[in-house]
Amino acid sequence: MVAVAELEADPYPVYARLRRSEPVSWIPEVRQWLVTGWDDVHRVLTDVARFTTDQPGSPMLDVCGGTPLLMREGESHRDVREALRPGFGARRVGGFVDAVARPVARGVAGEVCPAGRADLAADYFEPVAAIAVAELLGLGRGSGAETLRRWGNLLTGVANDFGRDPAAQAAATADLAADTALTAVVRRLRAEPDGSVLSRLLHAHRPRGDPRPDADVVPVLKHLALSVVEPGWLAGWTLAALWSSPAQLTAVRDDPALLGAAVSEALRWSGPVGVLGRRTRCTTTLGGREIPADSTIAAAVASANRDEAVFTEPDRFDLRREVRSHLGFGTGPHHCPASALVPALARTALEVLFEHLPSVQPAPGWQLAPHGWKLRLPGPLDAVWDARPS
Repeated sequence: MVAVAELEADPYPVYARLRRSEPVSWIPEVRQWLVTGWDDVHRVLTDVARFTTDQPGSPMLDVCGGTPLLMREGESHRDVREALRPGFGARRVGGFVDAVARPVARGVAGEVCPAGRADLAADYFEPVAAIAVAELLGLGRGSGAETLRRWGNLLTGVANDFGRDPAAQAAATADLAADTALTAVVRRLRAEPDGSVLSRLLHAHRPRGDPRPDADVVPVLKHLALSVVEPGWLAGWTLAALWSSPAQLTAVRDDPALLGAAVSEALRWSGPVGVLGRRTRCTTTLGGREIPADSTIAAAVASANRDEAVFTEPDRFDLRREVRSHLGFGTGPHHCPASALVPALARTALEVLFEHLPSVQPAPGWQLAPHGWKLRLPGPLDAVWDARPS
């Protein structure tokens, strides 16, 4: 039997054991079926006839005040996703990185530089991601970015709690319900559309003068707060991986073009999203186990991304790995719509970090302290550097 505490401390040894002996396992503590092998995880994410993202009992429905994109199906999912798609597309992301993300990263790097020391996760990577993505969404800097960053971290806590602490869920629900500033922006954009992602979410593919209702906009935007901080976590995981491999860190410093490969490999090796939830539409057999209809599935993409049947030496971070395919952003119709944005922003934050703080290194005594299971964060990244401006 697997305990959630084992998975929260370090899921990878547990995943390796389960892939060998029990690739589909019942976790009574959270009343979910844990799926660990590549083939089975891929099937859960792509077989829409048997598995659905609709999860009526999910705490995210209450916290977000409605159904986020991740849990929509059918026409509702297609409609909202298609409205969001251009705002997160590769073409839009490329221009956004140059015009917005890089200047934001340089500004935050300039703020932390004089101290000569910081937790790069909290003081650099998360602020860069939050400010830049808030701009892209159309919420602006300042309070909009800070609100989304706070909401993203609250949602992370709810996702990782699996409903075990009702008080934590209630606190998060109350915080996200205090959304006056957000709804004010929504009202303004209803009357005065612009080119932002939020504006497109309101108006794209709608009759003139008939924008989408709040139920199709506000819960979706609140849940997108996770995507606001996710690029920061991915950048943090990439830096942690490079810190653990001096030779690869040197290679990246000598050739910054390798940063893209490093970010992609970090997403496979230890991406922020560890588990994706699904529900069985009918009784089905998976990994040799019969699973009843209406069962909750925890599809462990983090385990699939280290499946020995797919990757050579899967526990090793290798930025020169030939196989780049992974499930870090899921797959199938619910493949993450921000899959171009997240790595581009993570890479940009790292590029600027190495440019502005070339002597950055782990603080004496620093040790990696990751936490979380469904969403896994690298923990503090205590760093020091020569505080003289570069």
